[in-house]
Amino acid sequence: MSKRSRHIRTTLRRGPTEAGYAFFRARRRRRNLADEEPELRAADLDLEDLEANAEVLRAYAALDVLEVRSVQWFLPWFHLTTGGGVHTALRLAAHLAERHGVAQRFSIYDREDSAGARDIAAKAAAAFPALAAASFEPGGAPMRDADAAIATTWESAFSLVRFRSARAKFFLVQDWEPDFHPAGSASAMLGEVARLGIPGLVNTPGLADAYRAAGSPAVAFTPAVDRRYRPPEAPRDPGAPVRVFFYGRPATPRNAFGLGLAALRRVKARFGDRVEIVCAGEDWSPGQYGVADVLENRGQLEDFDEVAALYRSCDVGIAFMLTRHPSYQPLEFMASGMATVSNRNPHTAWLLRHEENALLADPLPALAAEQVARLVEDPGLRERLAAAGRAEVAGRSWDDELERVWGAMTKSGPRFE
Repeated sequence: MSKRSRHIRTTLRRGPTEAGYAFFRARRRRRNLADEEPELRAADLDLEDLEANAEVLRAYAALDVLEVRSVQWFLPWFHLTTGGGVHTALRLAAHLAERHGVAQRFSIYDREDSAGARDIAAKAAAAFPALAAASFEPGGAPMRDADAAIATTWESAFSLVRFRSARAKFFLVQDWEPDFHPAGSASAMLGEVARLGIPGLVNTPGLADAYRAAGSPAVAFTPAVDRRYRPPEAPRDPGAPVRVFFYGRPATPRNAFGLGLAALRRVKARFGDRVEIVCAGEDWSPGQYGVADVLENRGQLEDFDEVAALYRSCDVGIAFMLTRHPSYQPLEFMASGMATVSNRNPHTAWLLRHEENALLADPLPALAAEQVARLVEDPGLRERLAAAGRAEVAGRSWDDELERVWGAMTKSGPRFE
């Protein structure tokens, strides 16, 4: 009997559940590589598009001031408004509408059906009532002249370039999306966006430095944390297990799900009932990954208050990020009174500082597990890092940060560099 046949026979003897997991694991390994590539036709540009775009950028650069009464956005269709990038884009649009009376128009560039645009309009207005009067149109629908136009994803920047009816163009940069793909056509074409010279409204200083290094001007803003993220009112029982939260998303490679699981297996094996490990961020079965006896997964939580309550119940928060944005989780961990563990990343060093307000590890399971173990064994270290984290995020407001963006766009505040 071949090795493969023995493996199949052994798996089937374990029952239908394990057989099903094995089947789907094999299917994941055999995905068509084309599934990893976005639709590249939409990313193509002709020379006339590029020259017309460059002329808009030159004209904006020559202005002393830009009066903005209308903004045309290029926004992808989305399922939930709670995703960090989508929520921040809608938050900025709502701020411009409410604080400055700017008309907001959205093109759902990747959906050409009116139903998709209506769906997004309802979700946006429910999350941000100031957007109730905004217009939402499907991709391909006619667009009016606008004082400013803003791309929200690297793919949407191609729609922005082709749009010729704006006096100024900006790119709301919230991660380094070329790194979301393996080296290839998608990553190469998306990477060109950072070299087009479009002024970047960039979420975090480290990401802004990377955008500037590619050849485009940028102004950075730093995310604030909603007030719902706050420490628990009473201290946890010192005799209770140390509660560890892991931001676990197997479908998102940049969050290093495999690294997290391998590290947490070590932590659980070392401490047993002295630790309780809980995950959230995506729906997946711990049994499918062989960690049913290691952790509990709460899945994708759609309510911010539920997320905040979960964070307040935990002592330690783990979030890995291998691209150039730290994600919002470490900020929320800090505001919630948790000690934070993450990976070393030069692009997030502006926020996460080893031994000062977080513990950082090189991306090896044993090294990550050791940092978590230090926090399990040392309550004083947990409290010191949690206090430093709270101080890190205290006093920062979304209004102030979004006013920086407005000032940069209108040339009445910080300048693009």
